[in-house]
Amino acid sequence: MTSRVYIIGHSAITCLGADARSTFEGLVAGRSGIQAHENLPADRFLQNIAGRVAELPALPEGSDSSLSRLNARFLHLAVAAARAAMASAGLDSLPDSFRERFAVVVGSAFGGLDLLETEREAAQKRKNLATSPFLIPGMIINQAAGQIAQQLQVFGPSLAPANACATGGYAVAAGAEMIRSGTVDLAICGASESAFTPEIVNGFATMRALLGRKAGDRSLTDPAQASRPFSVDRAGFVMSEGAAMLVLASEPTVRALHLVPQAELIGWASNSDGFHMAMPDTKRISRCLQLAMTHAGIRPEEVDYYNAHGTSTTVNDRTETEAIREAFGPAAESLAISSIKGALGHSLGAASAIEAACCVRSLLEQTAPPTINHIPDPELTLDYIPNEARCMPLNVAMSAAFGFGGTNNVLLFRRVGNE
Repeated sequence: MTSRVYIIGHSAITCLGADARSTFEGLVAGRSGIQAHENLPADRFLQNIAGRVAELPALPEGSDSSLSRLNARFLHLAVAAARAAMASAGLDSLPDSFRERFAVVVGSAFGGLDLLETEREAAQKRKNLATSPFLIPGMIINQAAGQIAQQLQVFGPSLAPANACATGGYAVAAGAEMIRSGTVDLAICGASESAFTPEIVNGFATMRALLGRKAGDRSLTDPAQASRPFSVDRAGFVMSEGAAMLVLASEPTVRALHLVPQAELIGWASNSDGFHMAMPDTKRISRCLQLAMTHAGIRPEEVDYYNAHGTSTTVNDRTETEAIREAFGPAAESLAISSIKGALGHSLGAASAIEAACCVRSLLEQTAPPTINHIPDPELTLDYIPNEARCMPLNVAMSAAFGFGGTNNVLLFRRVGNE
């Protein structure tokens, strides 16, 4: 018998809030966490508008101190998000019998490149080729999963997806597959990202993916309006950082540990465009949406809310709109769609994990967050929930993510009790 997969805990740390609740409240209120930052100076960075997490969470008392030696922001965000998700799940104390059947699937697109930048600058100042012995452990992407396993003392399989902007969604799908197969009983899944180095910011800028501000751009007077998905004047994405985690559990585990499901993960799909190093492909994205619905055993008209990839780039938002129309057919006209990147910016590998957590929160709150900063584009005519949140009956929510290299991922969540 195939086990059902439940979400029993979730977390998010973003530029809009230090936890999932404050982040979602900010989204629903239509606030933006994007602003101009003095620590992105013009002599080193081609863009200073970004979504930064206000303050790294402090290590709790009695925690393993090894994390304090690894000064990569993505690691600290990942571990803090993992702890918050475990608390949300009511798993502050985990029975020993489950520790070896608890997977950690946590990825990142870039890992600890900020630590590499710090060490490079320090070596130049010292005029010495030596680096910190903690550089390599702090920089590698799988250290996030390793630190979470170490801090939480869980010993099941550990994976570290690196699937560009779809990383978080791939992590959730991989954890769900392990639960469905009976390999594990529990899995903490998600992604973390902090990649504010000159090379990364300037690389995105020079390939014209990042916000390009021309004279008269509304972000010049109000940086909070810089990210504007599906809007007629969208001009590129705004880079941000953050982390989010979902705790997944099998149905027997939910019963055995008396856990409270927050949502059910009913379907997922992944595929590859096989098309271009950076440009999305309508046909393959549409196919991924269809595959996820087939996997979940639902029809297009049963999806109530679609949390879009919605990067605020001209090409992505047009391509995604075309893919939705192709995959959903007539049901696309009544589908409620929004991109939270208008408020949060694009946190790269962490984005789809944050958006998955948002979907869980939307089902719990029966509220779909808006696409803020939206001015209608006559060529994009679907319902993008413009500018104001919408309280509405939500039974099924879809989260979609598409990354450089043509890597696509779709997740489908269902409200518990409405199956």
